[in-house]
Amino acid sequence: MIGPRTTFGPGAEIYNIHGERSRVKIGANCHIGGHLQIFAHEGRIEIGDFFVLQEGCTVWSSDPVGIKIGKGVIVASGAIIHDANSHPMDAEKRFAQTVAIMKTGHPRVDPGIRSAPVIIGDYVWIGTGAKILKGVTIGDGAIISAGAIVRSDVPPGTLVRA
Repeated sequence: MIGPRTTFGPGAEIYNIHGERSRVKIGANCHIGGHLQIFAHEGRIEIGDFFVLQEGCTVWSSDPVGIKIGKGVIVASGAIIHDANSHPMDAEKRFAQTVAIMKTGHPRVDPGIRSAPVIIGDYVWIGTGAKILKGVTIGDGAIISAGAIVRSDVPPGTLVRA
């Protein structure tokens, strides 16, 4: 579902490998300039109104709860928001997943990827090249500075420095 007056930049992409359209919800008056991805076995992305995702950003989900982003959130170029490791930690499982992707596409069964939901509150600003990792909640009005790596929860109104 894509809200009214939402626009897409030239490099924007929604790559829903799972295929179920309800797994991606984008609010009204948004701009998507980057890449949204839902994995084949699981994942959800829900985005509030007046969201901006600049070019070169990735938002990837393979968690059952997924990624929830509030209203009025700005994500600057090159930032990433991922709710999973994307690949198994075990070397043999990781190699088997890679072979499967190359031969037949992303596996429909979880190959052992670790995931945890990402929740981003309202009016958050995520700076250029910042990285938001799995299992994180970012409170309303927080600012994540350019290049910061967020591995743990951020209280509302907090400035996270790189």
